[in-house]
Amino acid sequence: MWSADSRKVLFSSNRNGTFALYLKNADGSGSEQQVVDYGGALANPWDWSHDGNYVLVRTGSGLGYFAWRERTTTALFQAKWTVRGAQFSTDGRWMAYASNETGIMEVYVSPFPSVNGKWQVSSAGGQEPKWRNDGKELFYMSTDGKIMAVPVSAGTSFEAGTPVALFQTHRRQPLSSQDLFSYDVSSDGQRFLIATKLDEPNPAPLSVLLNWASEMEK
Repeated sequence: MWSADSRKVLFSSNRNGTFALYLKNADGSGSEQQVVDYGGALANPWDWSHDGNYVLVRTGSGLGYFAWRERTTTALFQAKWTVRGAQFSTDGRWMAYASNETGIMEVYVSPFPSVNGKWQVSSAGGQEPKWRNDGKELFYMSTDGKIMAVPVSAGTSFEAGTPVALFQTHRRQPLSSQDLFSYDVSSDGQRFLIATKLDEPNPAPLSVLLNWASEMEK
């Protein structure tokens, strides 16, 4: 993921046998810097706060954050359910995420870093939450592939309006459990970039080659 000033890229790798976060200059200059080692737990950065102070990190089945100034890791919660795609609000005081704690994926918002409360934003299923840059609107993907928009007020307290469908997408299916987002949105909320599935009108039939090992030996 990019830093807010677009000068750095943060990524996860288990190149040394354990998962760690690494920092690299976006222009390719200099060497990579290992930021924090998470040991044997799977660790993936999900979002970087706009002020650069915090990174939301999935660790195993839980969610936590890394604080740059203190160089410390803190657990937010160990989920008994699936949590996906946590994202900071622009001011860093809130985070949106998707969870299947009710049996289906829904979008929630909790204060950061206290997480002492949550508000359900989506209805009838939703995931892939994205904030508009001014923090007054939250977007998500509905179960049937529509981009939804919810007016929100995220000041000293949080309030959410009624979700409204903007348009239908034809998004491609996720490739893995780490494939969190199939779209992105511009800071003003007016343009969307969507990974779209293309339907071939006359696709080639699937071919299965049997006994291929013996053919290689010839």
